[in-house]
Amino acid sequence: MSPRITILREEAAAEEGDVIIDARGQPQFFDVVILSGRELKSIVATGAVSAGVPIGVGKYTKKPVAAVIGEKIYIKGVPLTLYAEMGILEKELTEALSKTSHETDILLRKLKEIVVAERRRHKRSQTLSILGQYVAGEINELPPHLADLLGGLDRESIRKLFDRLVEEIY
Repeated sequence: MSPRITILREEAAAEEGDVIIDARGQPQFFDVVILSGRELKSIVATGAVSAGVPIGVGKYTKKPVAAVIGEKIYIKGVPLTLYAEMGILEKELTEALSKTSHETDILLRKLKEIVVAERRRHKRSQTLSILGQYVAGEINELPPHLADLLGGLDRESIRKLFDRLVEEIY
């Protein structure tokens, strides 16, 4: 089933749907959206998303331009009209997001399993402690087992994933 896509323009205020493309305001920059390692042809990124768990970056700016906030996916950009009219926008987003949201959920689930197992064994989680220190900037590198798991994420992405992990555990 295709995600319901809502495009927010100046006059639109409703944020209904599974995917929300925020095309409001002046563009901060123009960039190519990379989602699940793929360049989207149907959307031009116009700004950074500052909340949620980042799942898409600008190819050139390296800023998060797509994020999961709650149950919805927000993309700060403008859909190209031709692609939207031809139905390519929905097809491209469906293919990219099915992989992305699935990977984010898998990563969160793996971290949660590790933390819960450590807490059962030792009453405290060393992994959660290390992630907290890394997010706070107290340590510069993650241990190899966490670096392998979170290797493709920058510190800000890990911070957002850490916040989501803490919410789910507590």
